[in-house]
Amino acid sequence: MLDPVKLRVLRSVVETGSIRASAEALGYTPSAISQHLTSLRRETGLELVERSGRGIHVTAHARLLADEAGPALDALDAVERTAKDLRSGRIGRLRFGYATSIAGDWIPELARDVRRRYPDLGLDLTLRDCQGDGVLEDSGLDIVVGDGEAPSRPSAEWEYQEILEEGYVALVGAGHPLAGRPSLLLKELADEAWVTDDPLDSYWFDRICSACRAAGFSPRVDVNPNDYSTVLGFVASGDYVSVQPSVIARDMRPDVVAIPLDPPAPRRRLRVQVRRATSRNPAVQYIVERIHAVAAMRAEEIPGVIYLGSTSTDRRDPRPPVAAVVTDQPAAASAPGG
Repeated sequence: MLDPVKLRVLRSVVETGSIRASAEALGYTPSAISQHLTSLRRETGLELVERSGRGIHVTAHARLLADEAGPALDALDAVERTAKDLRSGRIGRLRFGYATSIAGDWIPELARDVRRRYPDLGLDLTLRDCQGDGVLEDSGLDIVVGDGEAPSRPSAEWEYQEILEEGYVALVGAGHPLAGRPSLLLKELADEAWVTDDPLDSYWFDRICSACRAAGFSPRVDVNPNDYSTVLGFVASGDYVSVQPSVIARDMRPDVVAIPLDPPAPRRRLRVQVRRATSRNPAVQYIVERIHAVAAMRAEEIPGVIYLGSTSTDRRDPRPPVAAVVTDQPAAASAPGG
């Protein structure tokens, strides 16, 4: 196969008709241009240039070879530009998994910012509630944000970073007798009918159940739909209550009230997890930066939410790529969930 570098030199010489002009255009020395032409002549067995006085004469063979090489060299240039764009994060596809609790609030805002910053980047969004040790290995995802246990050991494939810790709130209908309370103890929900979208055998719902058992009761779950909007509908009826993470209650519908739960109450941590193979991608780093910025804002807006990252959200001082595996355990039991 002919060397593309030598073909580029030949094309430049054909276009300029001068070794010196080609050297200036390509950033080579005239002797380097001559060496490339000599090498290409040996490889092809064709006379490419001839001396003509103090200059050169480009042969018909050289012109035809340069013409034929043009489309191939242009295609290689396109491949190189694609590789550069992929390295910079401007194009390609990223697969992003997220938890139910941030689906309606964080994700639309994040997707908007990413598409404005990287308009040609494909961002595949996947609702994903479960992310314990080993669960992500075959997920096909590049970035995941959600609830989960702190990793028990370093992962060869994933990097982890805690972003916030939060409590839980009780959701009741606006006409419910408890709706006017500034806060509640979990045990005050012992006699209520519950509705939750968490699978009842899941470890993230077991966190809530464990706190309930510690308060002396087991929750009576009468309705168990598979989506949060249905939960809100049942709560709004006034006959059901639900316990949900604090961040999910930022923008509550007007007929539902979110009441903070007083200690002792369950708490959880959200973390961002990034596949190591993509952690240096500028688009991935930007997404991680934006996740931290939103988490910091939510900590300022929602009582009981603690931001666990850097306090700086200045775009001029972007966060480094996710690097450290965090192993601090939350105050209460923490298992993967929504």
